Amino acid sequence: MPFDPQHFIDRFFQPFNTESRFWWPAVIAMLVALVANIVWYNWRTRTAPPPELGVRPWAFWTNVVFIIWMLVLLIAKAPFFFIAFSVIANIALLIYMYWFYLPPREAAYQREERRRAYFPQPARRKRRRR
Repeated sequence: MPFDPQHFIDRFFQPFNTESRFWWPAVIAMLVALVANIVWYNWRTRTAPPPELGVRPWAFWTNVVFIIWMLVLLIAKAPFFFIAFSVIANIALLIYMYWFYLPPREAAYQREERRRAYFPQPARRKRRRR
């Protein structure tokens, strides 16, 4: 069967309807993504630096809003390119957060930790027993 680019372009702009064989897998994938996002957000890590813990809620809520938005687009039978652009926008925001927004804050945190290492910590006071 030869590849027909016109068919692909036509399907890209047609409504994503419930009769499509990809509709239910897409809905299930969105729900799995929502559950995975909630598990990732609530996973407790001791090694994560505070700047990353500060960015994590922003990434979580960005993902949740986009997943709900994509579910709305699926239910509204929007053309597939709206869903594709939503996924691209979500990935672009996450890349911005973790590659451009977070690294300067992590560098500042590491500088502050190195600076604190030079200053002596106050000694603990012993409690007097009576």
